[in-house]
Amino acid sequence: MPNFEDSSLAHASFDPRVKQALLCLHYGYPTAVFTYYIISTTLAVCTLQTKSAQENHGRRRSILWLLVFIILTYVLQLIDLGVKSFIQHGFPAEQDVTIGLLSCILVFGVEFAGLVHSKAPVWYPFIGSFVMALLLEPLIAALSFLTRSSSTLSYSDIFSISTISARYLALALAVAAHITATCSFRREKGSDAERQGLLKASNSSSTTEVFANQDGDNSTNGYGSTSTNSTDESSSPPNDRVESPYERRQRQAAELMEKRLKEKGNWVTYAKSFMIFFPYVWPVGHRGLQLRVFLVGCCLMAMNFIHVLIPRQIGIVMDSLGGVNHKDPWTQVLIFAGLKLTASEAGISLLRQWLWIPVESYSTSRISTAAYSHVLNLSSDFHDSKSCSDIEMAIMSGTSISNMLESICFQAIPMLIDMGVAFIYLSVTFGPYEGFITIATATVFCYITAIMLSGLKEVRRSQVSAYFEEHYVRHAGIQGWSTVSSFNQISHEETRYSDAVNNNVGHYRKVLLGYYLAYAFQSMVLLCGLLAGAFLAVSQITQGQATPGQFVMLLTYWSQLVSPLTFFASLGKSISGDLIRAESLLDIMQMKPTVLSKEGAPPLDFQGGHVQFENVSFSYDKKKPILKSVNFQVDPGTSVAFVGATGAGKSTMLKLLDRFYDVTGGLIKIDGQDIRDELISTCSLRARIGVVPQNSILFDDTIMNNVRYAKLSATDEEVYEACKAASIHEQILTFTDGYQTRVGERGVKLSGGELQRVAIARAILKRPAIVLLDEATSAVDTETEQKIQEALGKLCKGRTTFIVAHRLSTIMNADKIMVVTGGEIVEEGSHEDLIRANGKYAELWSKQIFIKPKVKDATEVKPTSVKKTSGIVNDLTPDKTKSELVKVESSTALKIRPANQQQSPATEAKDTPSHQKEV
Repeated sequence: MPNFEDSSLAHASFDPRVKQALLCLHYGYPTAVFTYYIISTTLAVCTLQTKSAQENHGRRRSILWLLVFIILTYVLQLIDLGVKSFIQHGFPAEQDVTIGLLSCILVFGVEFAGLVHSKAPVWYPFIGSFVMALLLEPLIAALSFLTRSSSTLSYSDIFSISTISARYLALALAVAAHITATCSFRREKGSDAERQGLLKASNSSSTTEVFANQDGDNSTNGYGSTSTNSTDESSSPPNDRVESPYERRQRQAAELMEKRLKEKGNWVTYAKSFMIFFPYVWPVGHRGLQLRVFLVGCCLMAMNFIHVLIPRQIGIVMDSLGGVNHKDPWTQVLIFAGLKLTASEAGISLLRQWLWIPVESYSTSRISTAAYSHVLNLSSDFHDSKSCSDIEMAIMSGTSISNMLESICFQAIPMLIDMGVAFIYLSVTFGPYEGFITIATATVFCYITAIMLSGLKEVRRSQVSAYFEEHYVRHAGIQGWSTVSSFNQISHEETRYSDAVNNNVGHYRKVLLGYYLAYAFQSMVLLCGLLAGAFLAVSQITQGQATPGQFVMLLTYWSQLVSPLTFFASLGKSISGDLIRAESLLDIMQMKPTVLSKEGAPPLDFQGGHVQFENVSFSYDKKKPILKSVNFQVDPGTSVAFVGATGAGKSTMLKLLDRFYDVTGGLIKIDGQDIRDELISTCSLRARIGVVPQNSILFDDTIMNNVRYAKLSATDEEVYEACKAASIHEQILTFTDGYQTRVGERGVKLSGGELQRVAIARAILKRPAIVLLDEATSAVDTETEQKIQEALGKLCKGRTTFIVAHRLSTIMNADKIMVVTGGEIVEEGSHEDLIRANGKYAELWSKQIFIKPKVKDATEVKPTSVKKTSGIVNDLTPDKTKSELVKVESSTALKIRPANQQQSPATEAKDTPSHQKEV
C-alpha cells in the first residue's frame, strides 16, 4: 500500500471527491482482498480442489519469502508514519491511513499463515490477492501523490516511493513465479505421461480423515483436504493392540465420508445427500410446530437486540451516576434490570426453550423411529453383514443431525450476528481503530486456537488409545476371571492393569496441560485486545471524545465476545464430528431392501404346501456359488431332510424358501406360485412358514410373551396348549414365577433344551403350514433330544417339513433325505434306500455309528431309483445279504431307542468290532 500519510497534507482546493475516493480505497482495498481470499479458499475447500492440489516446494518457498517481504514493506511504512507523527507535533496520522496499513499487514499475514500450514495449496486464492494488489496499489499511490501539498520530495517521500516500488516488484515476482511454475509443471506432467509405463503401481495407502487439516494435520495438505499417501493415524489403533469397536466405527465412518465426498465431487453436493433427513427434522405438515419454529427465530432476533442494549444500558447507568447525561439513575437501573431479566434463563430463553421442546421431540422421535423401521425392513443380507452394536450406534447417531442444525441455527448464526453488531457499534462509538482491534483480535484468537488444538491432536489420539487399552485390559481380566485364577495369574493381571491405568493417566495429564496452555494463549490474546481497546477508550475519554460509561460498555462488550470466539474456534471440528457420526445412519437410510414385494400385493394363494425348486442357483457375494442348479419337489404334508458337510448349502435353501434371500437363478414355487414374484406379499409367505433355528433367540421378557410373540392375539389357554404340545408346560410350572419368568437376554436363564422347546412352542402356536427345522436338536443331551423330538413330531404332523441335521439319527423317518455336497444334491431317497445305495449317505451313516466301512461287492445290484456316486463304501461286508443289512441297522440304532433301554453285550459284541464302541 502506498505512503498514505502524504494525503493528510492535501489542500482544501482539491476536489473532495478525490479525498473521499482515497478514503474508500484505504478501507476498501484490504477489505476486498481479504473477502476474496476467504471466499475463494472456502470455494476451494467446498469443491475439494485441495484434494487434487500438487505440491511444488520451490514455488511455495519463493512466494512465502515474497509474502514476508510484502508484509515488511507495510510495517516500514507504518514505522515511517509513526516517526513523522512523532517528529511533527500536532501532525496526527489520519485514521484511514493507519488502519489501511494495519489491515494490509493483517490480511497478508493471514495469507502467509495459510500458506505456511498448507504444503500443497490451491493457488488462485493467493495469486488473485496479488493481482488485486497490483491493480489497486498504483491507483492508491496516484491519488495519494495527487493530494500532496508540496511539489518537492522529502526524505519521507523518497522512502515511501522506494517502499511502494519494492512491494510492487515483489507482487509482480510472486505472480510471475506462479505462472512460471505452473507452465513448468504442465510440461513436466506431459513429459511424464509420455514416459510412464502402461501398468501403474497399486496404491496401497489407506484413507485419511476428511478433516485432517481442520484438526491440525497440515503436514501435507491444505485445509479441508485429505491425504492420499499416509495412513489414517487418527482412526487406526496402534499395531500392538486390537482396534476397539469405537475406533473401528469412527474409522469406517470417516472412510465412508471420504468415499462419498469423492463420489459427490464437492461439499455442497455432499451436504445435499443429508436432505434425506429433512422430513424428519422439519415438521412437514405440522403447522403448529412450524409456527413454533418461527417464534423461536423471533426469540433469537430479540436476544440479539437485547445483547446490544445491555452493554449500552450499563454505560448509561454509569454516566447517570456520574452526572454526565443528567438522567435519573434509578430509572436507568430499572431499565437495566428489566433487560437483564429478559435476557436471563427466566426470560426469552425460557420462552424459546418452551417453544422448541415439541419441535426437538418431534425431530428426535421421527429420526429414531424412521431409522428403526427402515432397518427392520431391510433384507437379511444387510443384517448378516452388520453387527447389532454398529446398527444401534447408527440409529442413536441420528440425534447428531438435529444437534448440528441446532448448533448452526441457535448458536452460530446468533453469535455471528452479535459479533457483527458489536463490531459496528464499537466502530461507531469509538471510531475505526476500535473496529480494527475487534477484527484483529478475533482473527488472531481463531488462528491461535486452531494451531493449539492441532498440536493437541496427536496427544489426544494417544490418550484415546490408552483409554481403550485400559478398558480392554480391565474387561479381559474380569471376563476371563476363571482362566486367570486357574492359571494363577492374578498378580500378572494386576500389573497389566496398573500399567494401563498409569499410561492412560500420563496421556491424560498431557491432554489437560495442552488444553490449559491453549486457554492461557486464548486469554492472552483477548487480554491484549481488551487492553488495546481500553487504552484507546481512555485516550478518547481524556480528550473528551468519550464518556466513562462508554468505557464500561466497552468492557461489557469484550466479556460478551469471549463465548462466540471460543465457539467459532471449535465449530468446524464440532460439525465434522456430527457429520461423521451421521454418516453411518445416512449410509443405512440410503440402502434399499434386496427382497421386495409391491405395496398392497395380494397374499399367497396357499393350496396345501407343494414346494418345488427349479434349477435354483444362489450366491451370497455373486462370486462364490453356494447352490448350483438344485431341483426337487416336496409334496404337501411330507418331510424332507438335508444332510451334508458344513457349508454345503443346506441352511441356505431354508433361507431361500423363507425368502430371506432371493435366488440368483431358477425358481422356487409354492403351489405353483413363484415366491420371488413382487405381486406376492412376503408377509403372507412368512405367515405360512414356521421356523425353529439352531440357535433360537428369545427376548428378554416373560415366557408367556415370548411364546405369544408368534400370535400376539393368542389367549393364555392357547399358549398353555402350545407349551404342552412342546413338552415344556410342566417344566415351566416348576419355575418360581411360572409363565411370568423372565428368560434373560437371548434366553440365557433357560437351559438349551428348555430354550429350544419354548421356541418350538412358539412355532406350534403359529400353526404354520410349512415347517423349517435348522439343526433344532444340536448340542443337547440324549434325553433332552428325545423330548425335543417328541415336540417336533407334534409340530410337523400333517405339515410340509424341511429339516437340516447333522445327526442322522434324527432324520431317519423323513419321507425323503437329500445329500447336499458343494451346493448340489448328489443323492436322494429314504433312509433304507440310501443305505442300500452305498453312497455318500451310507458313508456318513457308517461314520456316525462307528462302523468301519468296507468296499462294496461289485456284483451287488444297486437300486435304480436312487441317485448314486461311485467309489462310496458302506458298513456292509461283501458276503452279507439284505436280511443281514436290516438286522445290522436295527441293532445299530436305526431307530431311536429309549434312554433306559440298553443293547445286550452279546449283540453289541456281534455287530461292533471289539476295539470300537457305539456312542
